[in-house]
Amino acid sequence: MFVARYSYIRKIETHLKQKGKTYFTPGGQFHDVAWVLNNYGIVPEGKYTGRVKGELWHNHAVLDTVMDHYVKKLVQQNITSLTKVHYQFIDSVLDTQLGKVPSTFEYDGRTYTPETFLTQCLKLNINNYVEITSYTHHPFYTKFILEDKYNWTSDAYYNVPINDIFSITTNALKKGYTIGWDGDVDDPTFLYEKGLAYLPTTITNYQAERQITFKDTTTDIDHLMHIVAITKDKDGKDWYYVKNSWGNYSNNLKGYLFMSKDYFAVKTSAIIVNKKAIPKVIKRKLYL
Repeated sequence: MFVARYSYIRKIETHLKQKGKTYFTPGGQFHDVAWVLNNYGIVPEGKYTGRVKGELWHNHAVLDTVMDHYVKKLVQQNITSLTKVHYQFIDSVLDTQLGKVPSTFEYDGRTYTPETFLTQCLKLNINNYVEITSYTHHPFYTKFILEDKYNWTSDAYYNVPINDIFSITTNALKKGYTIGWDGDVDDPTFLYEKGLAYLPTTITNYQAERQITFKDTTTDIDHLMHIVAITKDKDGKDWYYVKNSWGNYSNNLKGYLFMSKDYFAVKTSAIIVNKKAIPKVIKRKLYL
């Protein structure tokens, strides 16, 4: 919720600058997280839970409704930038709904700020991570702004052939890295309660099918998950082992699922990976 809070403020600023033309809704992409970490640092979840009344689950209905009405009013008034008064109101809503952000906090016997927790405790360089996609309406081995409503910051993604996506993912998992997955979980064969995601028919041309489903929007970019392993079934087919964020008791695999290679090939909009996990031959083509 630390990330969500600062993303919300940035989203409002961007929406006003674009005179209401960006998609204003909860949700975003991996680069929103990266931006918050680079600009504000990060805190442990226990230090900023976003559940000010001790709730077990997040419920942002009031927050989202208040923000939506407020921002629509600003757009109608042709306001394109926030004043001090606007920021004070937004902060008051966020403080009420999510809690005040701690300027300092204790963790493992040391005192940190959000910035020093990132650099001194996590020692995480978020700039080592890149977003990679695979679509033919832009040249491969270049970057382009992914045309998706949740990419409200207009960030650019590296574009590679789908076989390179396979190679990057396999290489990363074999070397002990994991993969951020961005794609479609609204498909009829995304059967989370059964711990499975697959396609019912055999796909002979992954690249072409990706393009078709992207263009006709049957691949909807609506969720991010975490690929932690790869395995094979009794027929030798590859399956990815994926961690979701819906809780340990949300399905019979304690929040995990198995995703088929077909589903991954077609329904993945992008992956997020550490640059060190990308095979050298692909990295050279991307000038990384």
